[in-house]
Amino acid sequence: MFLKHWLGKFTAVATCVFVFLMTSQRLSEWSFRSSSLGIPSIRRPYSSAHANDTSEFASVSKSNDRTPPVARPDDPSCASFPDTSNILVIVKTGATESYARIPTQLVTVLRCLPDFLIFSDLEQHIAGYHIYDSLDTVTHDVKEENPDFDLYRRQQACPVDQQSCNADADDDGRQKRQGWKLDRYKNIHIAEKTYRLRPSYDWYIFIDADTYVLWRNLVQWLLKLGDPWNKKYYIGSATLIDDFPFAHGGSGYILSQATMWDLAGSHAGIANSYDMTAKDSCCGDYVLGLALNETISVGLSFAWPTINGEKPHTIPYGPREWCRPLEFERRFYESPGQPHPTLRFKDIYHEFVEPKLSVLRNDWDNLSKDVVYLDRNAKHEQWQKDRAKKLDQQIRVSAVEMDAHKSFLHCRKLCDSVASCFQFSFHNGICAYSKSFMLGKPTEKMDEEEQGWTSGWNVKRIQDWVEKQGNCKEPVWPNV
Repeated sequence: MFLKHWLGKFTAVATCVFVFLMTSQRLSEWSFRSSSLGIPSIRRPYSSAHANDTSEFASVSKSNDRTPPVARPDDPSCASFPDTSNILVIVKTGATESYARIPTQLVTVLRCLPDFLIFSDLEQHIAGYHIYDSLDTVTHDVKEENPDFDLYRRQQACPVDQQSCNADADDDGRQKRQGWKLDRYKNIHIAEKTYRLRPSYDWYIFIDADTYVLWRNLVQWLLKLGDPWNKKYYIGSATLIDDFPFAHGGSGYILSQATMWDLAGSHAGIANSYDMTAKDSCCGDYVLGLALNETISVGLSFAWPTINGEKPHTIPYGPREWCRPLEFERRFYESPGQPHPTLRFKDIYHEFVEPKLSVLRNDWDNLSKDVVYLDRNAKHEQWQKDRAKKLDQQIRVSAVEMDAHKSFLHCRKLCDSVASCFQFSFHNGICAYSKSFMLGKPTEKMDEEEQGWTSGWNVKRIQDWVEKQGNCKEPVWPNV
C-alpha cells in the first residue's frame, strides 16, 4: 500500500504505501484516473467524548492554525477517487528538503484528499499550504545547548532562503547528519499535535515526503479491518533494534482512532515525556514505537509486504509476493478488459522489471543473497563468511558447488543446476543466488575486473515460473 523510493526513479509506480507506500523522486506522472470502487464512507461524526479539549494543548504552531487546508481546485481526475473522508494523511519532512519534495506530493499523493497535515522542523507555507513546526514544543531543557538542534536554530534565525543559510553545513554531508539528529524528536510530537488538530478521524496514515500511497488498495484494506474506534491498531513494516520491533517510518505506518486517543488524547504531554529518550535514541519512529508500547501497551502489527520500503527494482518477486496487493494507477486502471481494482506485485513486475531482464549485466548487483558460496581460505569479511554455505559440513558436495566461487561462469553453472535458482551474482570471489528475482542496481566499475559486480538471470526459468502462476485469486491482505 505504501511504496518507498520511487518518486524519482520510475514513472508509474511506488514503493509501498498501503498496500503500498512508495518513495520516489518523481510522482508527477502518477494519475488517479481509475474506475471508482464504489466504497462507502465509514467515518463517524466526532464526539467530544473521544478527545481532550484542544485548549489543553499549549502550542500547536506559532499561528495556532486549526483550520483545514485551503480549498482544493476542482480536478476532474479526482471524481472517481475512493472515499478517504475517514482517513487523515500526515506527511513528515524537513526544511532542507521541503521545497524539493512537498510540491511533488501536492500534485500526486495529496492531490485528491479533502484534508491532510504536513509537519517539518520549521513553520513554512508552500503553495498555499501550512507546514507545521513539529519541534516547537520540545522541552527547553532538551533543546538548550543540545547540538542536535544546531540546524533547527540556524533555520529559525535564517533571514533568507534555507539553502543559503545552510550552505556551510553541506560539507561532508554534515547537514544531512544534522537533519537525521533532529528527526529523532519529530514522530511522537507529530502524533500528539496531529490529534489536537484533527481528533475525529478513523485512521491516521503517517508517511515521509518521498512516500507514495496507493489509495485504492489502502481503502479496500482498511474497510476489512476492525472498528478503529474500539481497537488499537499500530500497523507497519517492522524494523528491529535490540529485538524491539517498531514501524519503519519511511515506509509509512497506520494508527487507529483508538490508538491515537489513548496515546495523545488521554496522556497530556506524552511527547515531552519522551524528549530525553529521543536524545539518546537512533530515530523518531523507534521513539514512537517505544511510547506506544510503554504507555498504552500497543505493539506493532506487521504488514509486510503490503507496506514496505522497496523500489520496483528491489522488490523480490517470488511465491511470497506475487499475488499480494499493490497498486500503480493510471495505465493499469485505464487498460481495456475486465477491471482489476487491486494492483499486485506481479503487475509491477510486468511493467518495470520484465522488459529489463537479461542473461547478463556487467557492473550490476541484482541483490542475490539467499545462498552464498566463497573460498573460506581467501580474505573475506566475517559477515560474508557467516552467510556462506558451509560446504565442509555437507555429506555430499558436488563439484559445481565447490567451484561456484571461482568465476562468473562457474556461478552461472551452479545456478543452472539448482531448480530454485532464478538469478545470481558474482563479485570478488563470491557467488550468490536467489530463489526470487529482482532487477537490482548499478555498481561502480572497477579497474580490476574480478573485483567488480556481474549479475545474471535464468530468464527462461523466470518466464516459465511466471506463466505457471496464472491469474491471482482474491487478494490476501495482512492479518493484523
